[in-house]
Amino acid sequence: MDKLVGDLLDAASAAADIVARGLDSWNADRLLRLAGEAVIGRIGDAASKLPAEVRADMPGIPWDAIRANRILVTHIYHRIDYAIVWETLVRDVPRLAEAVERWQVRHLERRSAIERGSGFDLGL
Repeated sequence: MDKLVGDLLDAASAAADIVARGLDSWNADRLLRLAGEAVIGRIGDAASKLPAEVRADMPGIPWDAIRANRILVTHIYHRIDYAIVWETLVRDVPRLAEAVERWQVRHLERRSAIERGSGFDLGL
């Protein structure tokens, strides 16, 4: 699961790199648009493999839409609207990354507490 979360965050970082190049570059550079498609596909692939309990722990995330976008960029690519992909990279991916990072912190804190044995103190 940590690998999937890492994949999601890595793809979000790549999205930020794409966005940092600006809309003019996006519109002029076909390879940049294809990279944007790949980022959306990678995010959707990782999201589809996350366990249901992880997705449930982040209720504000539209997981079904994220997985559907992967299908779009992978299989129905001839219908892609690059203005929508750009907006997804600019607006939605950073929100997803923030939510996943918050979840990751909570998850690591829980795991650390369990490993420290912060359960019952039997006094032994």
